[in-house]
Amino acid sequence: MAKRVVVISSSPRKGGNSDIMCDEFVKGAVDGGNTATKYFLEDIEFESCKACYACKTPQRECFQDDKISLILDDMMEADVIVYATPIYYYSMCGTLKKFFDRCYPIFNHLEDKDYYIITAAGSSNGNALTGIRDFIGFSKNPTEKAVFSAIGDVKNQKDLLEEVYDAAKNC
Repeated sequence: MAKRVVVISSSPRKGGNSDIMCDEFVKGAVDGGNTATKYFLEDIEFESCKACYACKTPQRECFQDDKISLILDDMMEADVIVYATPIYYYSMCGTLKKFFDRCYPIFNHLEDKDYYIITAAGSSNGNALTGIRDFIGFSKNPTEKAVFSAIGDVKNQKDLLEEVYDAAKNC
């Protein structure tokens, strides 16, 4: 059965290590007969959450008029969600954290999703997975399927790229 896949790329660089892995995930998912949508957050102008709680209504709509609401709608409909981040100072990048904050209207309404995590670092993931896993943990019945971590230049890690592709194809 075909699945709906949403990939969130928080890299500041198109073609950066985590973004390359996102592209490989999308390619594998589509080749596996699924539909896949990738959001490159750096291409989307969005503000931080203002903590006004306007989104905590039955409509779960943020007052900010940007494309984040479209992503949140897609996440609600998705079967599979992929979060990808470069690792900065042993943590997820600020863009992904800012995006997570904007997920406030839906974070505890995401239900029965499969999750994949993609990271890219110069030396180590540090504690980056903790924050991402904590966010995923707010959803209902989440399943962490796999974590893909590149250390250094991912273009030289053909086995890892193949692993990402294969997991997505069979997601």
